[in-house]
Amino acid sequence: MVNFLRIVLNLKRKIGQFVRIFKAKFIRPLQQYKTIITSLLFASLSAWTPHIHAQTQSKLARTTFETTLKNGLKVIIREDHRAPIVMTQIWYGVGSSDESGNVLGISHVLEHMMFKGTQKVPDDEFNRLSRLYGGSTNATTYNNYTNYYQLYPKKYFPLALELEADRMKNLVLKQQDFEPEIKVVMEERRQRTDDNPRNLAYERFKWIAYPTSHHRQPVIGFMKNLKNIQIDDLKNWYQTWYTPNNATLVIVGDVNAEQALKQVEKYFALIPQKQLPDRNDVLEFDRIGYRHMEIQLPVQVPNLFMAWNVQSIATAKNPQDAYALTIIQSLLDGSISARLQDRLVRDKKLLTAISVSYDPYNRGDSLFMISALPSDGVSLDEAQKAIEKEMNLFKTELVNQAELDLVKNNFISNLIYSQDDIGGQANMIGKLEVNGLSFRLIDELPKHYDTVTPQDLQRIANIYFVKENLSSLYLMPENSKDQ
Repeated sequence: MVNFLRIVLNLKRKIGQFVRIFKAKFIRPLQQYKTIITSLLFASLSAWTPHIHAQTQSKLARTTFETTLKNGLKVIIREDHRAPIVMTQIWYGVGSSDESGNVLGISHVLEHMMFKGTQKVPDDEFNRLSRLYGGSTNATTYNNYTNYYQLYPKKYFPLALELEADRMKNLVLKQQDFEPEIKVVMEERRQRTDDNPRNLAYERFKWIAYPTSHHRQPVIGFMKNLKNIQIDDLKNWYQTWYTPNNATLVIVGDVNAEQALKQVEKYFALIPQKQLPDRNDVLEFDRIGYRHMEIQLPVQVPNLFMAWNVQSIATAKNPQDAYALTIIQSLLDGSISARLQDRLVRDKKLLTAISVSYDPYNRGDSLFMISALPSDGVSLDEAQKAIEKEMNLFKTELVNQAELDLVKNNFISNLIYSQDDIGGQANMIGKLEVNGLSFRLIDELPKHYDTVTPQDLQRIANIYFVKENLSSLYLMPENSKDQ
């Protein structure tokens, strides 16, 4: 035993000597170059980020299954086995832009009523069952679609399908449920819009920014519309639009695609399809002319809204236009060092805040929106001219390639990371599909955005950022003389 211990101790000592020699000859010299090596690795990773992530996304896409049932229900199943959970989302191709007459807001009201129950799952049982089995559920209404989602542990995935299929076919709309719920929607309208001067102004602004498109209609409707909607209107809207051939079912999570499809067929296959009406127009005339409005509301400081009529991926003759517009949005407002923040807020101090938005995935035409708060002593007209000057630079000066590459890498990384969890994947799949684009575009988006050049930015700036495409709104405090 003593000899054995002696051997072990000698071996331990020799190993220690070897480790010290190895550190001295290799590790310590390497540490001298740690900063340099780290920087090089970071730069290399940044340069190849789009490529790496594109490959990752392709691998994800190969686990995605797509089919359409005989009744027209489109089904997209993506396997993601990182956690034992499953998200189901159903996207109906109907929203506020499909509404007309005196029932504006009806899509949103019906979304509320979809949780009120069926004969099989009456009253508030839908939400109770979700909580009981560890799930969560919610819904959203937009101008182009209405989306419902459920998230459950994987063992209760069939329950999610059963509940969703049941209310697609068998929703019971009762007056006793409708009367309190329409009051809830009215109160939502008061809080979000009527009592929020900025949101109220933007709601009115959209009627000149979208002069021909039904995108101008508010998702929540006007108060007079909500007072006008009756239970029979909801029944007709439900019977017209809530049909499998107007829906896309997206499933992402810890499932086997083949087995999941069998469950989908079990619950959805026998729901009959219906003939759908034509949807309202969501296109704009080109260069309709400059439009301007001024409103006085109880705001503390003046607000500037500017919007150019532009196209989306779905409506542009050249989809590269939409990718370039998205990159311009990031150049202007994608980070704290973005152009408008850097030049107009921090440098020239003409503005105290600014934001830029653009949706490239819209079903119809879109808006390139800028909202800003001028600094004290700066008029709304001066603020608008300063912003227009920055926008016009894209027409005459090519963006520096290094600046463009930095913005593109950041944008592409954020795009990919936003789809890392199952909710992000399901949202992107559903949004593309319901707006007339294929979910397969997910794999291609990093490549498309990465191919945007300074010349693309200059070209589309000359097409879209012209006075004839522009609408502006000056929101001023009540009794203000600011012109």
